[in-house]
Amino acid sequence: MLILVSSPSIHAHLLIWRLINWVVFVVGAGALVAGTLLLIRSLFEAIYPYSQKGKGLIDIIYEQRLLAKGPKIVAIGGGTGLSSILEGLKEHSSNITAVVAMADEGGSSGRLREEFGILPPGDVRNCLVSLSQSPKLMRDLFQYRFEEGAGIKGHSFGNLFITALTEVTGSFKAAVEESSKVLAITGRVLPSSLDNVRLKAEYADGSVKEGEDKIPDEGKAIRRITLIPTDAKANPEVFEAVKQADIIIFGPGSLFTSIIPNLLIQDVCREIARRKSIMKLYICNVMTQHGETDGFTASDHLAMLLNHVSEANVVNSCLINSGRLDHKLLFKYSREGSFPVIFDREKLIKMGMTIFEADVVSKSNYLRHDPEKISREIMNIYHYGKKRWKG
Repeated sequence: MLILVSSPSIHAHLLIWRLINWVVFVVGAGALVAGTLLLIRSLFEAIYPYSQKGKGLIDIIYEQRLLAKGPKIVAIGGGTGLSSILEGLKEHSSNITAVVAMADEGGSSGRLREEFGILPPGDVRNCLVSLSQSPKLMRDLFQYRFEEGAGIKGHSFGNLFITALTEVTGSFKAAVEESSKVLAITGRVLPSSLDNVRLKAEYADGSVKEGEDKIPDEGKAIRRITLIPTDAKANPEVFEAVKQADIIIFGPGSLFTSIIPNLLIQDVCREIARRKSIMKLYICNVMTQHGETDGFTASDHLAMLLNHVSEANVVNSCLINSGRLDHKLLFKYSREGSFPVIFDREKLIKMGMTIFEADVVSKSNYLRHDPEKISREIMNIYHYGKKRWKG
């Protein structure tokens, strides 16, 4: 009979080899998982290079999917008013189209327009920065304004960047698209027209003045604003955005030089009028603007806008600020000829408007709309509109 006697040393060696194999397996599996996660993160950062710091991958993916399901918002205007609401709206939807007036002739934009023959980049730049998901340094860079230097004093870096891209790509439209990629914006920024347009004002006394930057300087009541040329063509992408919009917003901003000029383009105005089952919201300014809307009430603002459009049903609702205005700021603004817009509710109702009022004013050093407050109220109005027309 053969008897096998196992040696304790053999058992020990087998146990050690098993432990080594398990350690190698665990380390290998860990390395595989870590490598996979790093690969996923690298791919994700390539798609979303400016993702928010401190947020988990799952949170960011969830937010992106949620924003992608947001309403198709078309915001029409220009100046700081439009850019302020875009700042807040990008937290509610990634389907945003900002439509910007192209009649600016003042400051850096006016100089670049005259010297290079391009469309004015200033308001487009502000909207791009407001919709940007890029780091603060990149946004600050685009807004940086040179305070000295022959030839560049007074210009913003963003304006010069868009101008250079226009020269490189051969078109202002392409320059805006490439700038959108650089700033990783949520949504789109579109010039209302790609034509070289100017503004002409007719005042109450019958006199006229050409040039967007010169119109408020007269200090006269404006009777009418017209485009030069009067048959300016709509940017085709704006036309398509309006056709697909779930809500259309006008303002806030300079009534005669930022909002109305967009509606003087007939194709755009006609398509907005056709959209009968969505909210078309006019956001009234908090304060009057010296040289444009001196003494205007809320209904005066809206009536003047409607008097300039060739179609009915362009606006069906109005949002008015009901928040308290700081008396110290009111005094500061009064010295510049700017006063609170009076809310004449009954006149607005007689005009057939659905009226919304809410505290949407900023508590900062300026009497303007707060991005977070105004965007939240816009979303409430959008949901109200959905229920209204579903019912």
